[in-house]
Amino acid sequence: MRNMRNPLRTTIAFDYETAEIFERLKNEKQSQSEIVRNALKMYYHLKDLGETDFNKIKVYMDMLSNGEHVILDLDHLITLLDLIEENRIDDFWERHRRIAKSHAEQFAEMEIDEILKRLETCNFFRLKKSEKEFVLVFGNERLKKFVRTFLEEIMDSLSQKFEIKDEITKLRILL
Repeated sequence: MRNMRNPLRTTIAFDYETAEIFERLKNEKQSQSEIVRNALKMYYHLKDLGETDFNKIKVYMDMLSNGEHVILDLDHLITLLDLIEENRIDDFWERHRRIAKSHAEQFAEMEIDEILKRLETCNFFRLKKSEKEFVLVFGNERLKKFVRTFLEEIMDSLSQKFEIKDEITKLRILL
């Protein structure tokens, strides 16, 4: 049996605004202790952010949370702009594959679910996971081709065995 120590107890005082926030959070089915523990942990991880950084995070959350914006690797953006300017769209896919191989080096220590969650955060697709597969749901056919090509190169570079099944609005990845 594990040796369990008694939790530390403390008393805190709130100003009126903080007390109001605390009351609203208590109505969300968390104990008072859970609220304070979670708030302290979050504060600890974010304490070094300046106001400018914190405001950027709020903007990112607002823009990305509704799925209408994406985070795009700067190499991809520059490639797109170069090829559009030069009217060489056909070269995009070769450059895209090279960029994916570069990302594969960065992802070398990551599991496929971590890679997919990271890409989902960029708002290219919504990710669903079951026991045997990952399902990527897209809102656009072009995005599906972009992500499929990217993932094929990454997984080939990582020597990951996989099968990608293409559906109308989805990609299913079987490992």
